[in-house]
Amino acid sequence: MEVAIVEHDSDGVVWFTIHRPEKRNAIDFEVMDKLEETIAMAEKNDNVKMLVITGTGDEAFCSGGDLSNFQHLQAEAAKQMLEKMGKILYSLLTLPKPTVALINGTAIGGGCELATACDFRYAKGGSKIGFVQGKLGITTGWGGATMLLEKLPYTQALDILLRAERISAEKMREYGWVHAVLPGDNLREECRNLLAPYLSQSVSVLRAYKVAATEKWKNSEFQTRFFAEIARCAKLWGSEEHKRAIESFFKKS
Repeated sequence: MEVAIVEHDSDGVVWFTIHRPEKRNAIDFEVMDKLEETIAMAEKNDNVKMLVITGTGDEAFCSGGDLSNFQHLQAEAAKQMLEKMGKILYSLLTLPKPTVALINGTAIGGGCELATACDFRYAKGGSKIGFVQGKLGITTGWGGATMLLEKLPYTQALDILLRAERISAEKMREYGWVHAVLPGDNLREECRNLLAPYLSQSVSVLRAYKVAATEKWKNSEFQTRFFAEIARCAKLWGSEEHKRAIESFFKKS
């Protein structure tokens, strides 16, 4: 079974759908590879105007990294996994085409980092969103905190990270992280309606504005902060606190 579905529509939108409903659309290495491939394609293909990332079903957008795959990784292997996804999210953050996270359900942990890398976040009403990494004895491991602190006011970003709680889409709209709360009756069409003004522009215009927007993240100072965050998470990965939290997680699930 395909772990991700990639569709191109006639308006120039590429729809990337994580398709692992049995894992609440958690990310494994196969999803990483497919996402990396799709981002590279969207950058090079002049028929692509925008990239929209969503999840299968109406329960989960993305539940973060697949702990059943990653829980046994030792320190060096964990660091390699975190760096791999971090590089993918950095390429998504700086992609010279507009990007959207269409949050069709719960977004947890790394799922929030994936959404933060996108330019716009549209969420189905009632969805729960949680940077809950702290409850697992780790921090954001894919550059999420660095991106969040760039995109939200300092105290709001820090509050979200330190709380490590699930927050409603409506509250995250107040914070400014969610840009639109959608009814969810036909989520894709509701998203498409919001994108219509952007899609009326040419690819060259969209690209030029997006390049201007992301120049501030293409310097060595930002990249150093971004990947230092990943290295700090890697150190926590092998901690006893993280191991106990993971054991507790699997007992409950």
